[in-house]
Amino acid sequence: MNNFLPKKLFFTFIIVLLNFLLLEVICLLILKAIEPRYLNKFILESNSKKIKKTFIKTINSKKIPYLRDMNQYDGKIYINLEKKRDFIFNEINSFSKDNKFNILVQGDSYGESLNFKNINYFYKDFFKKKKIGLINSSTSSYAMTANYFQLSALINDFKLNPEILITYYDQTDIGDDLYRYSIFFDDEKFKEYKNYDEKLMNSFVKSNLNSIKIFFIMKNYFYREKARYKTSNYETVKKIFRRIYLKNIKKMPIQLEPLYYGIKSHEKKKLIDVINNYITLSFTNKNLQKIYFVVHPHNNHLNNLYIMDNREILYSAIKNHKFRDKIEVISFFDNDQSFYDFIENDIFSHSKNKYYIGKFWPKIFSRVLLEK
Repeated sequence: MNNFLPKKLFFTFIIVLLNFLLLEVICLLILKAIEPRYLNKFILESNSKKIKKTFIKTINSKKIPYLRDMNQYDGKIYINLEKKRDFIFNEINSFSKDNKFNILVQGDSYGESLNFKNINYFYKDFFKKKKIGLINSSTSSYAMTANYFQLSALINDFKLNPEILITYYDQTDIGDDLYRYSIFFDDEKFKEYKNYDEKLMNSFVKSNLNSIKIFFIMKNYFYREKARYKTSNYETVKKIFRRIYLKNIKKMPIQLEPLYYGIKSHEKKKLIDVINNYITLSFTNKNLQKIYFVVHPHNNHLNNLYIMDNREILYSAIKNHKFRDKIEVISFFDNDQSFYDFIENDIFSHSKNKYYIGKFWPKIFSRVLLEK
């Protein structure tokens, strides 16, 4: 009897230990799967924070989500960025009062194609000869909300006052503005969101058992998303499981969800308000003469797999705005399928280099220069 109890305790200990080790291994595998994405985000935002603090003194320093990725600008496909400020915007041809006029470009990766080496060098020479200033502040995965706070910084912190503003409005901006950046206009909730976002990032790098890491990651992720969407616990759980389902089962990034399923009337109003705010902010620059919004289809628009695009939102915002007569839309819709040259199997429908230099930028700049 006396020997039985220690043996029983020993086997209980072994079983508990094995279960704990199994839990640690499972948590380790989960961390290995999700860590790269979050650590890349952590590194990008940490690097961005240092640069933003150096150059941006207004609230925009916190509201601009991140800056360009130095790994992208390695001198291979994209140009090298020569100064730290270039991670916010780069001068293709410097702004000057002596120029005929000055152009600022904003947008996401489509706008950032202007920094492909061959395209950048071509237009650097082209606009220098034309005596036209050209600055590109486009950053991958930005949307209209991010553009808004970036533009505020460019106007107020950097005193950039272009006569022409070219803004690329991507199809993914719908999902980004609704599901990633909507919290940026609510100062109180934004502070709460950033607090849990930073805690989430720190959960990955703190020395802890894998199971404890997973616990704090789940906790901080939940409260971050609750703050982002301003929802109840139940609604937050529903949104999180829907996101997991769409991403892992349907293989659909959240940015593409509205294009497949459409949006509700209150979401459309929210998106129109974002564009209205952007237009109003743009014209606080007294030099600004015109905004050109650029819209382009994704491949699934051509295949009729998407039920909506961003044009209705954009035109609804423009038609009632007091500056509507100073706004034009450059549309790449309504061409034959052979016109486009998308990268094969790219879910976000980026185009090939030759399309940007042969069709995309020539159409945009010929329209702007023709009217000037």
